[in-house]
Amino acid sequence: MSTDAAAAAAALAAVLASLNPAELAELPYLTAEQNYTLLHAPSPVMTAGQFLTVLLYLYSAGVILNGTVLFAALFNYKKLLRSPTDRLTMGLISAGFVWSVGRALIHALQGIGKLDTGNAGAAAFSNIMVTLIFTLNSHLAMERYFQIQEPPYAKTVYSTLWVFYAATVALIFWTFSTSPTSDGIKPDNSVQKLVWIVMLSITYGVTSIVMAWFYTRTYRFSARQFAENPALATFFLKDKDGKSDDPETLGLVRIRVEREILTKCLLLSITVMILYAPFYAYQVQSYFVGAIPFFDLTGIYYMIGVILLAADIIVTPLLVFFFKAEIRDALIFWK
Repeated sequence: MSTDAAAAAAALAAVLASLNPAELAELPYLTAEQNYTLLHAPSPVMTAGQFLTVLLYLYSAGVILNGTVLFAALFNYKKLLRSPTDRLTMGLISAGFVWSVGRALIHALQGIGKLDTGNAGAAAFSNIMVTLIFTLNSHLAMERYFQIQEPPYAKTVYSTLWVFYAATVALIFWTFSTSPTSDGIKPDNSVQKLVWIVMLSITYGVTSIVMAWFYTRTYRFSARQFAENPALATFFLKDKDGKSDDPETLGLVRIRVEREILTKCLLLSITVMILYAPFYAYQVQSYFVGAIPFFDLTGIYYMIGVILLAADIIVTPLLVFFFKAEIRDALIFWK
């Protein structure tokens, strides 16, 4: 065998070794151009071991941050769990803590070779937790609006949201109990994969729309209330603001409070959408391309999407810490 032929054979063997079963099944249907592209694909930006290490660090940080906030809330539950919004926020933190612990354990076991990447149980767990986080974010956005508006249909909306979540969980169990998974994220079989991508699209799309709509309504309603009742600003006066009967002072307080409400609404809604958007876009694109992602042979697109998704369990407790002074006071006990 010539040197060139041996090199080509070695390259082909390396490519075949890197493919999972779903990708191998597609090889007979590839065009000559796709085969050439696959054979001459650049090296991944990170090895599997390096990628697992990054994820392990991220989820370990999530365990620490979510666990710290959760501990502070439980230790001071009479003060920090008084309202439905407080309890929902801690529910979101609890979900982040459980997901962080679970994924940190999964990646640790994968790193030492005790758990395969294509473990259906791990995939189902991750999908259920991501869907729960989306549902809790939607519920929290609704609760913030319903607290100030108090419509009679609030309970019906809540019930519909959680029935949708229960149906999604049932579909997740069905997809991963009836189909193998090569990447530990989505099922391999065509029917289950279609159900999964539709489910992901609805979950991400509905959550984004619900959060944007309810947080927009919350801000607009609050701003209108301040415009119609300027005296409301007196409830938000601080010692440094000065006299409560000074119109100029009340105007400045109103501007400050409206800015705080707008900042909170924007951060809470946009953060979730941005962190999950690359992962969602990658999965939709790869569904239409096929099991072999020719648009991302180096893996950088996929890795960024998964890393940003994992970063949500770090960003959420930091936002809670930033927005809730009670949590800060409970954690910074030496002040």
